Amino acid sequence: MNDSLKITLFILLFLFIQTMANAQRIHSISGRVIDADAQVKLGNALVISPQDSTIIAGTSFFDGRFELSNLNSEEVLLKLTSLEFLDTLLTVHYEGDAEIDLGDIVVAKALNELEEVVLVANLPLFETRADGTVQVNVENTILATSNSVQEILSRSPNVIVEDEGISIFGKGAAIIYLNGQRILSEQLANIQASEIKTIEIISNPSAKYDAEGQAVIHISTRTAAMEGVKGTLMQNLSVSEFSPTNTSTTLSLDYRKQKLSVTGNYGMQLGAYRFLLNTTRNRATEGDFFNSDITTDWVWDQEYFGNYGIGLQYNFDADSYFSIAYNGLTNKLGGTESSNNTITFNGALEQFESVVNKDDRTTQHAFVLNYAQALDTLGTSLYLGAQYSRFRTLIDDVINEESVREGQRADRTLKNLVNREIPILSAQFDVTKVFSKQDQLETGIKFGSVSNTSFSDFLVSQNTIDFTLDEGLSRDFEYNEQIYAAYINYKRTPSDKLKYSFGLRSELTRYDLAPDATEVIEDRYFNLFPSATLGIDLDDKKAWFAALSSRIARVSYQSLNPTIIYQDAFTSIQGNPNLIPEKIYALETGISTKKYVVKVGYNYTIDPLVGGAIQGEDPKTYVLQSFNGTRQHDVFASLSLPINTNWWTSMNSATLSYNKLIDARSSFGFRKTRPQAYLYTNNKFSLFEGLRLQCIVWYLSNRYDGIYARKNQAEITLGLETDFFENTLKLQLVANDIFQTNKPDGDYNLGNTLILFDRVNNTQYFRFVATYNFGKLKQSNYQRKSSGEEENRRF
Repeated sequence: MNDSLKITLFILLFLFIQTMANAQRIHSISGRVIDADAQVKLGNALVISPQDSTIIAGTSFFDGRFELSNLNSEEVLLKLTSLEFLDTLLTVHYEGDAEIDLGDIVVAKALNELEEVVLVANLPLFETRADGTVQVNVENTILATSNSVQEILSRSPNVIVEDEGISIFGKGAAIIYLNGQRILSEQLANIQASEIKTIEIISNPSAKYDAEGQAVIHISTRTAAMEGVKGTLMQNLSVSEFSPTNTSTTLSLDYRKQKLSVTGNYGMQLGAYRFLLNTTRNRATEGDFFNSDITTDWVWDQEYFGNYGIGLQYNFDADSYFSIAYNGLTNKLGGTESSNNTITFNGALEQFESVVNKDDRTTQHAFVLNYAQALDTLGTSLYLGAQYSRFRTLIDDVINEESVREGQRADRTLKNLVNREIPILSAQFDVTKVFSKQDQLETGIKFGSVSNTSFSDFLVSQNTIDFTLDEGLSRDFEYNEQIYAAYINYKRTPSDKLKYSFGLRSELTRYDLAPDATEVIEDRYFNLFPSATLGIDLDDKKAWFAALSSRIARVSYQSLNPTIIYQDAFTSIQGNPNLIPEKIYALETGISTKKYVVKVGYNYTIDPLVGGAIQGEDPKTYVLQSFNGTRQHDVFASLSLPINTNWWTSMNSATLSYNKLIDARSSFGFRKTRPQAYLYTNNKFSLFEGLRLQCIVWYLSNRYDGIYARKNQAEITLGLETDFFENTLKLQLVANDIFQTNKPDGDYNLGNTLILFDRVNNTQYFRFVATYNFGKLKQSNYQRKSSGEEENRRF
């Protein structure tokens, strides 16, 4: 046995012995809230420290039942609050049982009758669990004023939103779940930001989750659980000096009657969005002196963007239901993409301009079926879900090119016609067997199938009238994939001080790829993904946890598609059909207390996906493309510090990351690797007469991972909000990225070329938000869950 293993076992044994010697305490509290007529109630449950009155944990309940866990205290105050009943405060002591079930708690009815209802819980903005999961409470915060889910995520702690996708700082790429359903990043546009209740950032996902990505972001939308009609109307207006004005309108309606529930939503965005990219490419090889300065200006006209959905659910009883839902999206995009390129090649000066006149239309349709059945009173249940979705994009762009060489001007016009369709089918079956409060087994199977077909033609004309097909630019592409998955995950809490879980997920992937009419690539691969977690409560204030996981990052469909996406006369974006998936192995450990959470972790990635501008056959042309590196090492350490008082709620975190990318397959230039820091603070202040101030600040330092160098970025967002007419009308004013410091900027070497880039996004704006809640409700029950989807991210 080597020394490192001996030391590890000694530390574990020491911690276990120390834990066993510590005092007993409360781990969880549960119960059911009813009135004198035995009617279940709706409200909020808060666990408060009796020493300093800080909120330890909180949750909302809709059918009377609540459960709060990871309390680790000998004595707490339980506060039950609602518009339906008078506030109730209970003192709960440890009396030999760490899992306390209070049974039925009878509360007194409120003095007023319940008509219109708007629940506002003063919960912490963020809650960090013992396993490192961070829950972001979006509802009733500045985050809910966002126009999109991507905007909410960009304001959330440790979440990085970039062109390449969504990732967790220190971990890597994340997959997205919505109400238990796996979705792709494009489907985020289907979700109304105003409907989001919480976001869970899960850095150590269990085997139950798809093996894709290094982390999981789980989004939960808010639901009402009362009979009658409830609606929310939100209107946003965003004004910016950099970008034209845009508006967002959302409407959601809920109708519930006894066991039947119907929900519907509609959202519309109008206006324009602007993005600016400056790129410089330099080659200084003898006989090959080249310099290219490019400015690309995207001004997209959102002629119409609408997302809409309707859902129907029938509840057989409190824990069993059948539901069917439809979600759709229509995006009609116009506007222009203008590019100016000044090229100096071996002493000769050339200038090129191009304007892409956009005429794009994208539609998405998704149908979801769910069935859930409770099998016993302990919580054993089965779940069956299926989803079919279809995505279609039609492009009819007209491109005008103009060039000047040695005083000679030349013009050319192109038409780009694209028809892309992606149908996706998935089905899953899950069983959760609860043996006791200490033992739980989860198992399930899943099937997913996707077909990605794309036809792209480029037509060229010298006189804007007679067009001929350019076969060198045109591409046809087809990709078919099936994934068969099964998992088993076991959780056990043998004592109030110790808990652990372990699981295994298996996935068989089959695919065939036709990058052109003459070649077909076929392959299949099988992977096993083990995972395990261990948690030990050191005392009533501290808990230690560790997690081990293995993951895979499959290549996005677009990254495989060699279809040419035009950017300017000398720059294009193309997929690489030879890409293979990443494989990731991760270890994380940490200590959580009532005051802070400390985590450290290490990720090892095989075949990491990287990308850059590769020189084309013409020495003036470049292709933006992804390819596989050799391996990557990531080490991180983070500290989270929450602050909760009667007038100030704050979440603060600091993370230090060291990323080293190693590449022996391509011609990237290497440089010294340095650590990167990420600082985040989110604050909410209660001022006077119902006025609230919210402030979000984050800072990302310079990054040097061995290949890429990226300059620091930061963002400061301020918001003011107040309520009128008994909380039915809320007005908010938001100033985002006040100093316009959120600008990606960096450089890298690829081959003999030094590439420098800087981008300006539409992040600096002022936004006015008005939200109106209406409806008349009475007590009922409602639950919702959706099936997962393995394929729906890799777009």
